[in-house]
Amino acid sequence: MAHPFPQFQPLGIRTWLSCPEKPHHGQLVVICTWLSASPRHIGKYLDLHRAVAPGARILLIESEVAILVSSYAHQRRRIQPAARVICDTLAEGAKTYSPRILLHTFSNGGTNTATQLLITLRETLQAPLPLVGIILDSSPAKGTYWKSYDAMVFSLPPSGRIVGTMVVHFLLVLLYTWIACGNENPAALMRRTLLDDETVDPEEGMRNAGVGGNICYLYSKADRMTDWRDVQDHAEDARLKGWNVQEILFEGSGHCAHIAQDATKYSAAVEQVWNWSPPKTSKL
Repeated sequence: MAHPFPQFQPLGIRTWLSCPEKPHHGQLVVICTWLSASPRHIGKYLDLHRAVAPGARILLIESEVAILVSSYAHQRRRIQPAARVICDTLAEGAKTYSPRILLHTFSNGGTNTATQLLITLRETLQAPLPLVGIILDSSPAKGTYWKSYDAMVFSLPPSGRIVGTMVVHFLLVLLYTWIACGNENPAALMRRTLLDDETVDPEEGMRNAGVGGNICYLYSKADRMTDWRDVQDHAEDARLKGWNVQEILFEGSGHCAHIAQDATKYSAAVEQVWNWSPPKTSKL
């Protein structure tokens, strides 16, 4: 079987790391894909980040349907190789320059992965993760039953959807029974964790300027899986917490397909997040 990402080293299950020829110490881009994303589609974003941050290593974590119905303990065990890369990056950056880490997630599948990663790092580091920014593509949705159903079925191969739809219903019934027993909805956990100062910390320059963090939302009203109003609600929560917020609305693009609709617009947004710095405050 051909290697799906030839320039990447496998670290664990669906976890990959790429290092440029001339790496910049302490620079890392973390990409958490949507459910069952194809290597061909993922490659567009890998190429984009190589162009925007040529000196950064890229940590790629793929998402799959099974992980959404796995226990949190199981998910956090599987995320350990990725967590070690980030810990190494923080240590490396502390020796030379301040670490520069960007988190880019797709759909609620990727955002779930990112959430488990952030919680794992908080437990490991006993501190929030310093980030230059967060990019949320088609996320975060509030996770209603039918939106979750659509997203999970969409990720299945066409040949397996007849049987797969029954399995998805069964898994969602189990999930919502678990929620009815008093547990937090995973979608609510994701939305809360992304803006939680116990899990995410702005880099030093933003912190000194009193900025809660740097976040960019890429979404479309034509997306049938993530309601654009869910995204706007989360963006408003970020503003209330003092974050620098960008909302990039695409016209007519589907779920996690905004780069195909306008690659220039998408690339400019990613570049702005990576290079953004807070305005300098006057000392007068």
